[in-house]
Amino acid sequence: MDPFTELRKHAGGAHPQKAKLNVVLAAICDVIYERRANGDRQAPISPTEYFAALMTALDAASDSHRQEIAQLLSMVLPEVPDAVLRGKFAAVAKCLTTVLQEAGDDAALLRSASACLGLALLAQEPSATAWARPELLRSFQLLLTLAMDTRPKVRKAGHKWTMDILELHAAKGCDALSTHIASFAENVFASSKKDGKDDQRLVLLVAFLKLALPLLQRKVVASLVAALAKFLDANFMTLRLVTYEALDALSAAPESQLTADALRKLVIAVLDAQSSGSLESQGGPVAIYAVRIPSQALVRLAVVNAEAARELLPRVVSAVCSHIATDNDRVQRQATRSLLTVLKATVTPDVLETEGTFEDVARVLASLQSLTSLRFQGAWNHVFPLIAELFRFYGPASRPALEPILVTCCELHEAADQLPQQQQGSKSAQALSQLFTLAAGAAVEALGPRAFLEIVPIDHPTEIVSEQRAWLLPVFRDALRVTQRGCELGFFADVVLPMARACEAGAREASVTPLQAKKLQTRALQLWTLFPSVCARAVDIDTHFKKIAKVLASAMADKRYPELRLAVCQGLQALVKRTRALQKSVARRYQRETEDADVEDAEEAEEDDNEEQLDEAKLARDRAALAKYSGRYAPLLLSFVEELDPEKDTERAQVLLDTLEGFASLAEAELISTTFKKVMQKLLEATTEAKRVEAEGAGSNSKRATKLRQISHAQMALALALLAHVDDANVALLYRVIKPYLLDDADAPMQKRSYAALVAICDSHPKFLSEESQLQDLTRAICESLLTCSVPAKKMRLRVLAHLIRALQAQPATDGLAEKELVPNLVGEIMLCTKEANGKAREAAFELLVAMAMLLRARDPQNGLMEFIQMVLGGLAARTPHMRSAAVICLSRLVFEFGREDPSIAQAMPALLKTVLMLLHEKAREVIKSVIGFMKLGIAVLPKDQLEHFLPDIINGLLVWIGESKNRFRAKTRIILIKLCRKFGYEHVAALVPEEDRALIRHIKKTKEREDKKKSELAAEAAERRAAKKNRDTFEEFMADSEDEGDDDEAAAMQVLKRKKDLHKKHKGGKVIREDEDDIVDFLDDNAAVKNIFSTQRGGHDDDESDDELQMSKDGRLIIPGGEDDDMDGGSDSDDEDKIKQDVASQLQRMGLNNNGRNDKGGRAKRKRDDDGSNGREYRAKKAGGDIKKKGKLEPYAYIPLDPKLMAKRNKREAVTRYGGSVGKRRGKK
Repeated sequence: MDPFTELRKHAGGAHPQKAKLNVVLAAICDVIYERRANGDRQAPISPTEYFAALMTALDAASDSHRQEIAQLLSMVLPEVPDAVLRGKFAAVAKCLTTVLQEAGDDAALLRSASACLGLALLAQEPSATAWARPELLRSFQLLLTLAMDTRPKVRKAGHKWTMDILELHAAKGCDALSTHIASFAENVFASSKKDGKDDQRLVLLVAFLKLALPLLQRKVVASLVAALAKFLDANFMTLRLVTYEALDALSAAPESQLTADALRKLVIAVLDAQSSGSLESQGGPVAIYAVRIPSQALVRLAVVNAEAARELLPRVVSAVCSHIATDNDRVQRQATRSLLTVLKATVTPDVLETEGTFEDVARVLASLQSLTSLRFQGAWNHVFPLIAELFRFYGPASRPALEPILVTCCELHEAADQLPQQQQGSKSAQALSQLFTLAAGAAVEALGPRAFLEIVPIDHPTEIVSEQRAWLLPVFRDALRVTQRGCELGFFADVVLPMARACEAGAREASVTPLQAKKLQTRALQLWTLFPSVCARAVDIDTHFKKIAKVLASAMADKRYPELRLAVCQGLQALVKRTRALQKSVARRYQRETEDADVEDAEEAEEDDNEEQLDEAKLARDRAALAKYSGRYAPLLLSFVEELDPEKDTERAQVLLDTLEGFASLAEAELISTTFKKVMQKLLEATTEAKRVEAEGAGSNSKRATKLRQISHAQMALALALLAHVDDANVALLYRVIKPYLLDDADAPMQKRSYAALVAICDSHPKFLSEESQLQDLTRAICESLLTCSVPAKKMRLRVLAHLIRALQAQPATDGLAEKELVPNLVGEIMLCTKEANGKAREAAFELLVAMAMLLRARDPQNGLMEFIQMVLGGLAARTPHMRSAAVICLSRLVFEFGREDPSIAQAMPALLKTVLMLLHEKAREVIKSVIGFMKLGIAVLPKDQLEHFLPDIINGLLVWIGESKNRFRAKTRIILIKLCRKFGYEHVAALVPEEDRALIRHIKKTKEREDKKKSELAAEAAERRAAKKNRDTFEEFMADSEDEGDDDEAAAMQVLKRKKDLHKKHKGGKVIREDEDDIVDFLDDNAAVKNIFSTQRGGHDDDESDDELQMSKDGRLIIPGGEDDDMDGGSDSDDEDKIKQDVASQLQRMGLNNNGRNDKGGRAKRKRDDDGSNGREYRAKKAGGDIKKKGKLEPYAYIPLDPKLMAKRNKREAVTRYGGSVGKRRGKK
């Protein structure tokens, strides 16, 4: 492969440097062809031939072409075989060394030559034997020298190739260069120590070591770390900052080779520098490094030497904590993050639990305790999340080590209103309370509620629950739901219930005021709200549920506290759900054990390892403990539901029903069967009595009828709750009860619940529809109830129909029940449901429509689908537009689903399209909308030859609308016409369009042409960008071009850009950085700020030689000096602006868009005023700037006539604009 393929594309191009490179390359190619024995110019030139010719040319080239030859050589060296470069390295190194030594200030040549030398060194064998050769070390030493160059681009090139070599050696396990780099660094350190003033050279060395240290061997790294530690407290700020950056990169790099001793010395050095006070005057960056370096080093030290890490731990924690007291938010965040990392790595839960009283751990805990003092209040938004994470990490081991911190946290919450408001804002008390709440919640999760209350009790001798600690109750409620340790019902029974009883008893005392009684009742309810949270993670159901079962029943029946009923039911649901979840986990485990093991099973087992350890015997005991009281709770819950109206008290009734359903899953089958029969009996009695009362028709019986309906609704809701757990006989009983309601729409809620019961039967009892008799009976019932279905019941009815269709598909075809009764009777209903406002109902209707079509096709593969389509086509003859629109929509869906796979649809499509097109002459919008949708489908499905016969009908039908309808469907019509034009051509379609509507076709054509043109332009631009990106040089080459090889055109372009920047800066104050056109500001220079930053304000020029006071001539006239920069500041910029404005104005004039010529009358008046000569326009030159003197005329002058018309409001703005350039004008201002 030719290494210069991309470069050759720029031969003769506009890029001067690449054009020059191509010229030199052509000369090199000619030399190669001449050197060939037979002068063959057809065979491609190999990289080795390029290499030989370029090395020869580089050795003998003059200074004017060395850079181009070196750049070409750097492009070909990657393709040269390593064996060639290893064999010829001595000559290559000698030549390149000469070039580098003679380059002088030619930065571009230095970069190209360093690239060649780096590539040659990369080709050498990475072994200690090979790199012991002097020529290799001398060449590498030369790269090190370039890496210390003061010029940024040259230094960057040196860094790059040095790092590439070191990375290669590190990957191959070769440490030959580590000692050499250490020796080089020590020489620089020694020379700077003797000089004492060469801080800049030290900065450059440390910046290089920042990149190199992670790649060096351990012994060298240890010595260099010791040397760098001396600069941590250097007076030179830049040197100190770069040193911290180098040590941070070393400690953070996972590949860095740091011994335990080096890590220990590094930590001590940073801590000593901090204790010396050298960091106090530094800003955020140094402080962040001072926090991060010892933390990272200590974490690594804990892996290799835990004892040494424990020894340094107190000092590190204390130092990190001291930084949290700063005002810098970034430092605070980094300090808390580092503190958490260090503690997790060095103080494990076992260490905290067993060695919490040891001196080093005690000092660490004291430092953590100090973070809760007022000194750190400004950083509490970072401190208390840290404390919360520590509680979660240590869990039960947090006690007793973190007890003082927890107590302080609670005390701070109680005193939040009295805390000083420094740096917190207007809502500081609330924000602080949230922080304390976060830490307390984490402590509850870690310790458990019982242990937490032993540390921070909430009881009070006189108040029962302390008012100051009442804020902990919501904390308990939220924390217990998510704790991973589990919770005990015994805690609720032994701790919470006594306090709730005491509150309730205190509220009934005669000596208590109403306000105090209400407060105690509220507190009792607040304590009861902990019950659902405790149940969510209960671990002692088998032993402690029996202790509170009777209390729970009494609480639900207590009419003084109706809120208790919901709280208790939520807790009971949580207990039942917990046992169900554990049972499912056991089932999954059994399934894994019985099935063959595979990858998915292994992954699933790994996930379940994180779940609770399941004890099957305990699970059985838990379920038995709950089931024991199901016989007591079920009647109680039944009575509660009967008291409510499920239609009005929906939420409360649903909670009770869910609880009943949960206990029904645990109760014995006989108990559930008996209860269900009683519910059915009450349902029948209520409905029978309600019908009798309604038949009597007496006005006084209306309340009685309403009450009976409420009872029947409640009984039906109870039946639905128990339905999943009854036997088949009770299912048949329920079906017989609800069947009459399918035909009765007088009670819409009851009918809706009846359909819901049918859905529940189909979901939970699949055998119900597997019996042919039941299936036929339900099919006839559904068909008969077509006209009596209320609107609220439609959704459930569709779900029943879906179950019915699936059941019919599973049944063999016997008596043709589906073809004769179900589908013909229900297809119209399904079609209308596709027009429902509810999106889910529409989708269900479409799915049912497709299912019915598939059913008939399965029963009759030849004609079943077409028979169903004929049924749908019958809807086109309906009287209402709504039905006709629904028929077209359903027909479109069927064609979309089966058109590609069923040949009968393809054969019938022309007839279907012809039939549907007849509806285009209607006025109903919904019908037209549906027809347009079917037309789009037909255009996509029908072949071109078949569709061509329908073109006149389609086009005439689309254009037949007038007025509002046409505007309503303009966009849809345009889409259809565009599709037809793409398929048949614009001329063919235009010939069928009436003359008055052909403008639309022309517009479509022009729009399409513009879009195609724009797409092609965008595609061409994208291709150019890809090519440019592919051919783009590296950033270093780009910078080299701008620095060294810029031609006159490029310099002129840069000068124009500079003038525009200066024009912008002239109107904008502030401070800017002065840069040369092609130079880079070196921020490592400590004088860069002084040399390169200056103010843009007019009065701030130091080189302005003009005096502030104007001079006067002998006759008393003012003399205004022009100044040296008049032309630059006032002339060229204003001339550029004037030329731009004139060009824009002339362009607008040609386009007829100028503001001065909106109409002929106004234009003439404007020109008359402009040409009146009163303001000196007659002396303006036409082909140059300034004024001219005309023959026989006065000297050029300008004056403002005292015209009273200009004082009118209408002309005032124009006058100001007109003469604004002559009044109050001053250089640089108006």
